Amino acid sequence: MVYTTLASPLTQKQKLVWFLLNKGHTAATIAAKLNTTRQFVNQTKLSAEAKLSTTLIDVAQANDLQITKLYPKIGVLIAYHPALKRKAILTYSTNYGIKVWYWHDNPEEVTDPTFLNQVRQYLIDIAIERNLNIENTNKIHPSKLAHQIFSKLIPEFNI
Repeated sequence: MVYTTLASPLTQKQKLVWFLLNKGHTAATIAAKLNTTRQFVNQTKLSAEAKLSTTLIDVAQANDLQITKLYPKIGVLIAYHPALKRKAILTYSTNYGIKVWYWHDNPEEVTDPTFLNQVRQYLIDIAIERNLNIENTNKIHPSKLAHQIFSKLIPEFNI
């Protein structure tokens, strides 16, 4: 798997609300924490999801990807690159922004330890940000870690 990155399209408030919601906090809890209203939290969430949708779609189009499914609530877009004949996943993280993942047939052939550690750290961040419990993250190849994470995020995931 290979990825590229794009800075976050969200404002600091949108990032914070989106992050807290994905961690499982309620709008009421977030409103109390930010000293604001639930209405503000819900409007901020909707605005963040709209921006994420637009940005994920723009990045997919810039990478010549055919969009299969968009999940704005979790910041994920599933796509396919017809020329490369590869499935792709676009992800959003508040720490890393947007990344494009291209699925490969033999990911274990990638052996560069620096690259693998960067990918692993990003995946761990995705899991933590979305409150996913993944065990032995340092012992498995990042491609298998990615599969575990995306399978938990997206029930119909089948890459």
